[in-house]
Amino acid sequence: MEMLYLVPLFLIGFFAVHALKMMRFYLVLLEQKLSVRDFVFLYIKTTFVNLLIPFKLGEVYRAFCVIRHTKCVQVGILSVVLDRFFDTFILLLFLLPYDLLALKGLSWTTGILLIFLLLVILIYQMFEPTYLYLNEYLIRNSKTKKGVRVLSAMEMLRDWFDYTRELIKGRQYLIILCSAFGWLAEFGVLWLIAGYYRLRFGIDEFAAYIQAIFSVEKGQVFRTYNYISMCILLILLLLFLFLRFLRRKAR
Repeated sequence: MEMLYLVPLFLIGFFAVHALKMMRFYLVLLEQKLSVRDFVFLYIKTTFVNLLIPFKLGEVYRAFCVIRHTKCVQVGILSVVLDRFFDTFILLLFLLPYDLLALKGLSWTTGILLIFLLLVILIYQMFEPTYLYLNEYLIRNSKTKKGVRVLSAMEMLRDWFDYTRELIKGRQYLIILCSAFGWLAEFGVLWLIAGYYRLRFGIDEFAAYIQAIFSVEKGQVFRTYNYISMCILLILLLLFLFLRFLRRKAR
């Protein structure tokens, strides 16, 4: 009974975490002008699936849902990649110093996240000069159908590149802030759960929690947080579906 005060604190923290993550993803999709109701429903159902499926494979479902809502493949894929990119950037600001100072080397989780981040940056930075060079070369030297097909493919990639640039133009710092405060709020929520079980939760445990997201082994705090999160999101999802049913019935 003496721990009941943790329940409202947990709920406040939980909704703060998801409000910030939702805002981060909304900023990425801002130009698509989705209604708030449709976006919130999309976020809840894709986040629920992401928690249900391990190793963050639910991001594939999120991309599929965005494609279905926006009718645009590049929006679906790039919005998810950019959302993961900024989230990974914030995680590495914590994980890299922790691994190097505490572990004296990189963990496999940090290594994978670092490779993903550097790969995205490399592709983004090298695309425009490579595109300009190859485009000029092919226009001058290639008159075959194969050359025309390559030029066509390059123009499609150029559209994706321009869309990516416009997608984050002027919003990247807001997205980073949402991600940073989201992880701070999540740390607080996990600290409350650990307090309920009378477990210690500090920097070491938080690093272990992040690694557990991408592994099979889950600690008690992780399992509890995941289970409660899925229950709350399922209730919200069913509520949205019920309200949608009532609206359709009223028409």
